[in-house]
Amino acid sequence: MLNEVVATYGAVFVLVVFVLGCAMLVGLTGEWYALQNEAAFLAASQAKYGGYTQEANVDLQRFVSERHIDRSRLSVEVSAPGSPVPWGTPVTARVTYNFPFRLGKWASFDVPVTGAGRAVSAYVPGAYDVTYTYPSW
Repeated sequence: MLNEVVATYGAVFVLVVFVLGCAMLVGLTGEWYALQNEAAFLAASQAKYGGYTQEANVDLQRFVSERHIDRSRLSVEVSAPGSPVPWGTPVTARVTYNFPFRLGKWASFDVPVTGAGRAVSAYVPGAYDVTYTYPSW
């Protein structure tokens, strides 16, 4: 009799942990897809224009405002800020967000989710009239 009670509580506990784990996985996967997409866009933009441009920065700011991202938890790293890089140079972008995960008021922790983008610069000097800048959000 006692073993059935213990087994029932154990099964309920395992089920609750499984459901919470699935919910966390779904939330983090959605965040990862969004960050991966933005990082790929930033890398492709650097490849086209040879560096991180004002247009890419406007898109980054739009991404932050549309996703309601806490700016203090966001980190953006680009490989070609400030000035263009020559044709054929690999360029990268990495967007990291410390995703806040809370279980009510009992548990609260951050899970860093990172999206990375890579491309190769196809910049030809004089082809575009753009302003190069550093990431700001």
